[in-house]
Amino acid sequence: MQLEFSIPTKTVRRVSEITNLLKRLIDKQPEFQNVWVQGEVSNYSRSGAGHVYFTLKEDNYQISVAIFRSHATRLKFLPKDGEEIIVQGQLSLYSARGQYQIVGRNVEPVGIGALQRAYEELKQQLTNEGLFDDRYKKPLPKFPRKIGVITSPTGAAIQDILQQLRKRYPLAEVLLHPTLVQGDDASQGISRALQVMNQRDDIDVLIVGRGGGSIEDLWAFNEERVARAIFDSRIPVVSAVGHETDFTIADWVADHRAPTPSAAVEHIVPDQNELFAQLNGINTWLRTTIQNRLNGDQTRLQELETRLAPAQRKDAIYQLYQRMDNLDVACRNAVKRNLTDSKNRLHALAQHLNALSPLATLKRGYSITRKTDGEVLTDAEQVSVGDKIEVQLSRGHLTCRVEERLDENRHK
Repeated sequence: MQLEFSIPTKTVRRVSEITNLLKRLIDKQPEFQNVWVQGEVSNYSRSGAGHVYFTLKEDNYQISVAIFRSHATRLKFLPKDGEEIIVQGQLSLYSARGQYQIVGRNVEPVGIGALQRAYEELKQQLTNEGLFDDRYKKPLPKFPRKIGVITSPTGAAIQDILQQLRKRYPLAEVLLHPTLVQGDDASQGISRALQVMNQRDDIDVLIVGRGGGSIEDLWAFNEERVARAIFDSRIPVVSAVGHETDFTIADWVADHRAPTPSAAVEHIVPDQNELFAQLNGINTWLRTTIQNRLNGDQTRLQELETRLAPAQRKDAIYQLYQRMDNLDVACRNAVKRNLTDSKNRLHALAQHLNALSPLATLKRGYSITRKTDGEVLTDAEQVSVGDKIEVQLSRGHLTCRVEERLDENRHK
């Protein structure tokens, strides 16, 4: 009897195969596509390309976190070593090292609101840079002719602004640059609108804002790119975000802050009713001043008439008549002398001009010789035998043909 033994087949795999196999298994698990992991930050670093890397620790456990630039630029705050945070992202495997990691999309602090934390950090940063200093605040125009508005075209803010302008100062023209004022793309749209408006030379002042809402709704006005676009604006900017008590970063950096869009209009333009009242007051003051002056002059005239006897008044009038006649004669003589002098100067200039005229030269027996194309001949080399030439005399022209050309030495 012969016994048979089965020897198991040995399969040898490469490291890369095992690593890629594990990566595929992890990537296929739905529960790993969106995880929230809490831990303490260590080994934080940021590459020159803008990617963020750190380790998330808990006791003796740790996991690597990579947040690439596309998401890192949207983080409301950046973590620091030793901070307790929550990372949202996708669990994956870094094949080059064979270790699993979280590809992060968002970061939140533990114990303090992420938005409030981001707000305080950016506010402190911009304060240190001087973006809120009063020395950079530009004055608002007293009578703006064109007002630029950066807000949503469908929101209540633009309607409130237009309504308030019609009521207070309808002379001002409004130019709306529509943009998103809420959501992830709102800050980019607002900053771009500020740049576009600053390329014009007919905008006197800008209103940037929207109606009220939660801190999340208003967050675009707390973004760094919006703050820097407002600071860089050469046109005065009024921040008009609809909240009475809280300040956004845009409020701090703007040249002027208004609690609502309607209030922004009140700060920018005068009230036409107040202007009319001022004009009426000035008109009344002018009328009163003129009337008082006329009354005073009339009183002085009456006093003069009372002081002078009828004969003296008549003599004074005759003297005025005589003085006017003397002035008339003097003026006429002066005008006559000026005309004579002008005629003499004109005659002298005419004689001088006539002496310089080529026509006067022709009358003295000279002539002007030209080629048929009009070129004046000053040298025999300019023509050849057989060429036609024209000769201008004092009276009339001659058309001639060159029979012979003599050089200067032979002529002599």
